Amino acid sequence: MSAADVWLDLVVPVLVTGLLARAVWAALAVEASARWLLSAPAHRPADEKGAVPWLVVLLPMLREQAVAAQSIAAFTGLDYPAGRAAVAVITTEREHTARARHRGRLPELAALPTLTAAQLRGLFPVARCFAVAETVNAAPPGERLQVLTGLFDAEPSTADIVAALTSGPTSGLPLVHLHQPDVGGRKPGQLNFALDRLSDVLGPLGWREDAHAHDTFVLVYDADAVPDAATLTAFADAAADHRAHTGRMPALIQQQRLPLLTRRPFPHGVAGMLLTEEWVYQLRRSLGIELARLRLHQWLTRSRLPEPARVWLRPMVYAVGCGMAVHLPALRRLGGFPEPMEDLGTGHRLSLLGADFAPSATLVLDEPYTDTTGLTNLHALAFTASARPDRHARAVVHLPSALSRPARAALILREWADEAAWLLGAPLLAAAVASAWWAGPVWAGLAVAGVLLHGPLTTARLLTLAPALHRGVIPPATTTPPLPRPVSWRPIALVAASPLQPFVRLAGPWRLIWAKATGHRLGFGKTER
Repeated sequence: MSAADVWLDLVVPVLVTGLLARAVWAALAVEASARWLLSAPAHRPADEKGAVPWLVVLLPMLREQAVAAQSIAAFTGLDYPAGRAAVAVITTEREHTARARHRGRLPELAALPTLTAAQLRGLFPVARCFAVAETVNAAPPGERLQVLTGLFDAEPSTADIVAALTSGPTSGLPLVHLHQPDVGGRKPGQLNFALDRLSDVLGPLGWREDAHAHDTFVLVYDADAVPDAATLTAFADAAADHRAHTGRMPALIQQQRLPLLTRRPFPHGVAGMLLTEEWVYQLRRSLGIELARLRLHQWLTRSRLPEPARVWLRPMVYAVGCGMAVHLPALRRLGGFPEPMEDLGTGHRLSLLGADFAPSATLVLDEPYTDTTGLTNLHALAFTASARPDRHARAVVHLPSALSRPARAALILREWADEAAWLLGAPLLAAAVASAWWAGPVWAGLAVAGVLLHGPLTTARLLTLAPALHRGVIPPATTTPPLPRPVSWRPIALVAASPLQPFVRLAGPWRLIWAKATGHRLGFGKTER
């Protein structure tokens, strides 16, 4: 049998059947998750006298001047019994160190014939770069350096803004400002800095770790997030419901993050279309993968299925660092949040320990990526954090696990298969679909059905679900920005171009692999939106 025969008679049928099966699963998972969220009953009002968990909201911030005040107002305004929750904002000296370094670049930038917003990334908040560039370009050439320097020096740091808000009168949940020294690291480092100072955050409320750790959750959010007003109450409900069914606190409760805010528009042109396609995919991933896996894991935990069935059905849970609540004892056992991504690493390690997970029925909104550099960095960083589940297994091998060795091995193998599909799935499936007709009319039909269901049909359904999900979030005394909308691409164009989306996600991992293969160090920077 020739190589062409093997491809057409064996490989193509397997690939197009897998494509259709994956498309069916994705469509059903998206629909089931969306229906679950939209039909969730209203949460009980927070009972001032009832026993509710202690909650601490951690907001790590780096160059978040544009959203710091709005974010703090939203999270301190969340509904919860007085004296049982607090908000900690963690700024870092790394921002000031970078500012001092960037100040030396100002003469070079001011001398450019035309200054662009992209050249100001890192010097100013992303939302301000375009306005600063326009102001400098409008100044006479001899005054550009003075104008740019004045704008740079006048820009307050995130720590300045947070310190001013903390020192002023506050209402709602207590607000604490923690400032991390310049010790390197990323978001996990800021979170771990706060973990070491929980007594400074919750202590004034009467909290003591030796007495209350078993009833404490650490919540992690992005600075640009807008939570539902019932967020904290929903976490308490999820913890109580899980404990009522299992007798245990869940190790992690995940509030679903949906990229349904729009503070900045998508750019024009092909880049804008691809970024909009990625926004739709992130919505699909949030519903059809992240939430679906959480609900499947919880169902398996409560079911009486035999262990061999659980081994093959149990998913690797992808925690998300915007709406993630980790039980403090579980977090202490892990030794804190792992680098380089606090969410994927925590989800992988807790999965390998057989920990309990629970979904929250409320939503938190954040922004989609409207910049190709930030999106590529995100994908590269996510691939770095998830491509070696064996490293996560070694990091927790000394801890007691509820899973057998075969069950842990199955999770690792499944994760490796997911990463291989990420790297190779899109080009292989494209080749299979392109040659399906020569494999036979049946396989051609299956290929067309798989492409339509995985791309256009699911994309069209997500575009209709997005407004309802957006309306389901009622923020605390803030105005929710409108839904993301493409600048120059109508929904029909997004639906038609949706089969191209899997190729968008290849840029980050393959850029990372190429950099390592050629001996270049790839700096991720801040994956800001």
